Amino acid sequence: MIRSLTLFVHVVGVLTLFVGLGLEWASLDGLQRSITREQALTWLRLGVMVPRVSGIAVAAIVVSGFYLGARVGVLGNDWMRASYGALLLMAIVGGPVSRSPMRALKRVADVPSDGTAALRAAAANPILRLSLRIRVAFGLAIVFLMIAKPAAVESLLVLALASMVTIATSLTGRTAPSTAVQGCR
Repeated sequence: MIRSLTLFVHVVGVLTLFVGLGLEWASLDGLQRSITREQALTWLRLGVMVPRVSGIAVAAIVVSGFYLGARVGVLGNDWMRASYGALLLMAIVGGPVSRSPMRALKRVADVPSDGTAALRAAAANPILRLSLRIRVAFGLAIVFLMIAKPAAVESLLVLALASMVTIATSLTGRTAPSTAVQGCR
């Protein structure tokens, strides 16, 4: 019964993490498409709650994952080591790397006279979008590693593929949301 409950917590943690990533994506897109300051602030409030949701999700994933891994005896397996590295990368780009642009976005929101254009510009910071893409790609890679349980070389290939997908989606240069709003002026 304890194993089933722990596995349930682990799966719910993963689902919650992806819900948080989806909310962050929606928040950034909503900010960039906002016409009024009120709309932008609504999207920003959504984005501000994401770290709490993601933090709870990651805690549930890590604690339950270590318990399950120890119980089954896979903590030292190659796919687990690759997953640890991917989790660490996700934590770095979700925390220290994107913290400064997110704080800048919040500072802009605190100045009522700056208007919607300043909020849209701050939300368009490429670091925020890149951070999000990296976390989504590596989150999906970790899910694959948990299912397939590959050896070291294959695990590294999965992470390399996640990196290539992130790079490819970042090179498209899609700025449609902010360009579309600016084009209406």
